[in-house]
Amino acid sequence: MPRVPSSPENNTLPPVTRRGVLRATIGSAIVTMFAPLATATASPTLPLTGPMAKLKLSAPDAASRVAVPDVVSLDETGAERRLSDHLGRFVLLNFWATWCIPCVKEMPALLRVSQRWQAEGHAAIVLPISLDRAGLAKVQEFYAQHGLSSLPLRNDKGGAAGRAFTLRGLPTSIIIDAKGREIGRLEGDAPWDGPEAAALFAALFSEG
Repeated sequence: MPRVPSSPENNTLPPVTRRGVLRATIGSAIVTMFAPLATATASPTLPLTGPMAKLKLSAPDAASRVAVPDVVSLDETGAERRLSDHLGRFVLLNFWATWCIPCVKEMPALLRVSQRWQAEGHAAIVLPISLDRAGLAKVQEFYAQHGLSSLPLRNDKGGAAGRAFTLRGLPTSIIIDAKGREIGRLEGDAPWDGPEAAALFAALFSEG
């Protein structure tokens, strides 16, 4: 039987295959069209430079952040205060103790950044929680000696708050967003009133 000669008509794709190719082409075009939009709406990279490079982010973006434990500590009057009392504000939570030399070293920086935020009207608070087992009296004495009266005073002499946050040492600072979710944590002392920290918090405050 003679062979049918090859022709453009014989090499054309059947209708079903042509429709599949058309769908793939359109789909590829849509993906390409919206790729810049996806990039534009992605969470910006936080400026972690200088001393802030030690900050370990807890999630790759804001949507993946996890709520922090709603720990309880005592204020200067001995009343119980919950961490959730500060929902709606960014929190720089600082675990420390009066016997911890690096903790004592960074307290003036925490005081200055707290005063700056208050002066600039930011919805943010520096919240030091002391883990001194000697209790409130020891922390109150320390505050008085170092002129820290404008900083909130909290004490957790039983250490439950520290355990809830699985601390590995002191000082440890944890940045919490306005929805009560952990952004990241930094172990060891840091110049929280420095330009690198200011750039980091400016980027965080822009989240709204």
